[in-house]
Amino acid sequence: MSTLAERVTHAREARGWSQAELARRVSARRGMRGKSAVRQQSVNQLEQGEVDAPRYLLELAEVLEVDAAWLSGHGHGDPPPPAVPAAGLVQAPLISWVEAGGLTETVDAYPPGEAAEWVPVFHRHDKLIALTVRGQSMDKIAPEGTTIIVDLTDRTLVDGRHYVFRHEGRATFKTWRKGPPPRLEPQSTDPEYLAIAATDGVEVVGRVIRKTEEI
Repeated sequence: MSTLAERVTHAREARGWSQAELARRVSARRGMRGKSAVRQQSVNQLEQGEVDAPRYLLELAEVLEVDAAWLSGHGHGDPPPPAVPAAGLVQAPLISWVEAGGLTETVDAYPPGEAAEWVPVFHRHDKLIALTVRGQSMDKIAPEGTTIIVDLTDRTLVDGRHYVFRHEGRATFKTWRKGPPPRLEPQSTDPEYLAIAATDGVEVVGRVIRKTEEI
């Protein structure tokens, strides 16, 4: 029992709660903080292993009365006592694709206080952003509405990894293929989406490290 999905399921079942009940309790906690509700479908996605960075992680840990770091898959054994704030927790600002397209010149963290929402993530780097996916060009990896977490400090291109690039002044989420020829490749169920040639005009914003639940 070492993954987020396994630990959430274990903690929920130990309390005798259904997924719907867990979603209700987490939603109530988030509502007290002016945040959006969590659906039973989101909890199901989490327990199926389809989500590795839920935006409601802190409220989830509080409701289940377990340590947030442990819940995320860090550490071993039984859950330790709650520990907030948790070491290694990064608050990734949820920003727009337009804003992301302008981040290729710096690896500085997004200015604090300017994001509409912050997504809690456990990661070794703190230069992270969150983006909500638009369109279907990567729906095999992250359907439209999914929020991805991007590490701005990781710009080393590795074949088959997923990145946010800036292309023609706009941010785009694609898979890097070293080729030949090198290209930005979609992962879509729609064959109309085509690869983008890796020309001099393509810049790396950062590597996609995780994804949250769909909205």
